[in-house]
Amino acid sequence: MPSASLHATAVAASGRALLIVGPSGSGKSSVAAGMVALGAGLIADDLVVVEADGAGVVAAALPAAIAGIEVRGWGVVPVPLAAAAPVAGILRLEPAPARMPPDATEPLLGRPVPLLRHPATPDLAAKALLWLRAQARDPLPAPPRAP
Repeated sequence: MPSASLHATAVAASGRALLIVGPSGSGKSSVAAGMVALGAGLIADDLVVVEADGAGVVAAALPAAIAGIEVRGWGVVPVPLAAAAPVAGILRLEPAPARMPPDATEPLLGRPVPLLRHPATPDLAAKALLWLRAQARDPLPAPPRAP
């Protein structure tokens, strides 16, 4: 199956993963730390492995990943890593195009993944965790069965 490494942070809740992407210093780890403090699991900070899986994509940590999250100015704070999970969406840390933007997707390993855009703000961790938990109500497509 195709795979890639991404400069991203991945968190998990309700059996789904959210990839948080943006330039260095944009707040990926800060948003993830807020989500973890609210009950999400940390899959990986700063470098995430994604692998195609049927019609979807799974996010995982590298085998040698550090079990922790970078807190700028403090260093790495230990956090247990969560298991790999199917990617429910990509959160791009940038201004949103509109208050209620139309649904958007971004290709990841040739598969469309829902795309969210939002600047890193103090309330973003709570918003992102609510969105991620809501995705558990919409089952991901089942991978095709092997013949």
